[in-house]
Parts: sequence; structure tokens; C-alpha cells
Amino acid sequence: MSLRLRVRHLLLAALAACDPPVAPAAASAPPPAPAPAPAPTPAPAPAPAPAPPATATATAYRALAGVEYIELVTGKADPEARLPLVVAIHGLGDRPERFSVFVDDLPVAARVILPRGIDPLPEGGYSWFPIRARSPDVSGLSSGIARAGDALVPFVRELVATRPTVGKPVVTGFSQGGMLSFYLAVRAPELFAAAFPVGGWLPPPLWPRQKPAGAPPIAALHGAVDQAVKLAPTEQAVEHLQNLGWPVSIKVWPDVGHAVPPNMRRDLHQRIEKTLRAP
Repeated sequence: MSLRLRVRHLLLAALAACDPPVAPAAASAPPPAPAPAPAPTPAPAPAPAPAPPATATATAYRALAGVEYIELVTGKADPEARLPLVVAIHGLGDRPERFSVFVDDLPVAARVILPRGIDPLPEGGYSWFPIRARSPDVSGLSSGIARAGDALVPFVRELVATRPTVGKPVVTGFSQGGMLSFYLAVRAPELFAAAFPVGGWLPPPLWPRQKPAGAPPIAALHGAVDQAVKLAPTEQAVEHLQNLGWPVSIKVWPDVGHAVPPNMRRDLHQRIEKTLRAP
């Protein structure tokens, strides 16, 4: 081997031997790469403000006929297209942007309107009326339901008149929203194609005395062990409406309390879809 090659090999060996000490020296310096690592942390921040999934497009709050609401469209529909209309009413302590998960992935293109409760609550969220279903003050509860429902009737009429709508709207809701779904169907039967109360009740003071022509079908969904809105009074209300000849039914879900589990929600969606697709 020539002297030049020997010297080159010795230099390469010396450089290779120097590699290990170099690595720690670089590590001890302030590393520029890890600095951005905390940056992804703020990314989850939007999560607490629930947003509809990609299948729905929501608006900011609007006001109509004295009622504030948000609007979303399902099925990636054009918000300005003529669409079937679904009014979805939240329960006690909830708000439209949270309640949107109740219906935002309907398997049909529709315009979903989520009105906001009349009364803000100190602990957050909104209420439609102050008295709960478990209260013995059935008269006061009925008055509260009627007050809120009577505010929603002109609101829905204005929606139909001002938004491009196909057919009559469907109304649904949970808890207080379920009670209002019952009430709206009997208060303004000519306005709705169908009502789907979930975990709701129609107190006796609000029972109609007769079935009007063209009464919309009402299909209630209820948990068998619901402790907030008991099943038995809801069954009595359904029986009263049936005795009047009203097209009303109730499906009871065993082992379900005051909640909407996925299988109940799917059932609701299928019922809404069937109604909206009907000629």
C-alpha cells in the first residue's frame, strides 16, 4: 500500500473514532427541532365546541319569530336547495350545537333546524320551561310546555315560508324536546308531516278532545326504565290519542333510561328518513 493510501486510511479511522463524542455535544446544545413539539397541543381546542361531522354543514345562530336557532344540512346538500325540513328540539340544560349530534348524520339530505331554549340556565345550557316532568305541579308543567310550544308554532311557520322547503316539516326532540314534539303535533296538526318524541310526555291538561282531519302520525320512543320522564304517563297519553283515532304508536326500549342509545337513535333516523322519502 502506498504511503498516500496509508495516510488516507489513518485519517478516515481518526474521523470515525471522533463520531461518538460529536453526538453528545450536539445533544447538549439547545435543540431546535423539539421546540415546535408543543405546537400540536392547541389543536384539540376546537373539540369542546362541538361541530357537525363532514356529513353536515351548520350555520351560526340566527333569529326568526323571536326564536334563536342554528341550521344545518345533512347529506352534503346545498344549503340553499329545496330540502325536507326537520325541527329537532333539545332537552333541559342542553343547547343546539351539542344537540346537533342527535340528527346531524341523518341518512337523507335534509335541512335540520335546532331552536334554542327560551330560558338560559345559571349552570349553563337552556331550558324550555321551568318545571320538570317529575314535579307534582302538572298544571304548571303544562302551562310551561304550552308557552314554549306556542312560541315555536309561528317560528316553524316562518321557517317554511322563508326557507326553500319540500313538504311539511318533521318534528322530533328529546326530554323537554320530546314533550314539545307531542305538543306541537296536537297544537298545530296541519303544520307537520310527523312527530317523533323521544323520552317525552304530553300531560293530561294538553290532551286534545278530538282528532282533526289530517292529524300527523306520532311515533314515540321511550326507555322502559326512564326515571326522569316516566313511561307509564307517556303510555297513558298515547292510549288517549289512540282512542281518539289518532295515528300514534310507542316503541319501548328495555333497560334504557332517560337516554338515547345508538340503536334507538338509528331507529329514529330510519323513521325520519322513511317519512321524508314518502311521496
